[in-house]
Amino acid sequence: MKYVKPIVRILLSITLLVVFILACIYMPKQRCERISAEVHTQNESVTVSPADVERIIADAKIDVIGKALKEIDLGEITDKLKANPYIAEVNFIHFAGKKLVIDYTLREIMMHVFTPNGGHYFVDSEGEVVPFTAKMKDYLMIVNGNVPDSFTAGKKAPKKVQDALVLTKKINQNDFYEAMFRQIYLGGNGIELTSAIGGQTIVFGTTENADEKLKNLKTVYENGLSHKGYNTYAQLDARYRNRIIATRK
Repeated sequence: MKYVKPIVRILLSITLLVVFILACIYMPKQRCERISAEVHTQNESVTVSPADVERIIADAKIDVIGKALKEIDLGEITDKLKANPYIAEVNFIHFAGKKLVIDYTLREIMMHVFTPNGGHYFVDSEGEVVPFTAKMKDYLMIVNGNVPDSFTAGKKAPKKVQDALVLTKKINQNDFYEAMFRQIYLGGNGIELTSAIGGQTIVFGTTENADEKLKNLKTVYENGLSHKGYNTYAQLDARYRNRIIATRK
């Protein structure tokens, strides 16, 4: 009996070696039958669907279906997908049997920016400019006002827009803020918000002490305006420490 376990281990090792050798011999001769792409996204809208991935590969004249696995350049496919402005990362790409598996992550789009000359673009969570696409139907933060007209897709957004992104991230982390503040105006007083209830202009200034300013605004809306009436004031100034200055209509 003492020889049984060593013999079993040897036979198992030989079996695995044979399987590996056969895979090395026959797998390269196999031909790809289909593409299976899986998408990951923080947005509700899918800017690049699995079907779009197949179209990107086809438009690049990269033959996949029916081609021998050893002849398919996975690096070339990866480069084409990474060049897409809506794809943040190609997590992995490999063969599973006769199937080409592609796993990728989309950029998290957070803001829709409008410039004075009629241009517009998106900004992702990393602060990069993303071209507009009608596929994005999420309820995004709107940013307008004194926005620089010059922008380049794939590059960092202008400084003013970056500041708006800092505030947008804080607003999106709280259900009350997210429901109340859906538009940022970049004006002479810095950042201004528009309230969804009451329509007040909120002078926010800079993002310095942003958490405190947002908390003060929430207190005013919940404990003040809810009793006096949301339409009582035309403007709320949140630039001061521990207080909100209200201007009546």
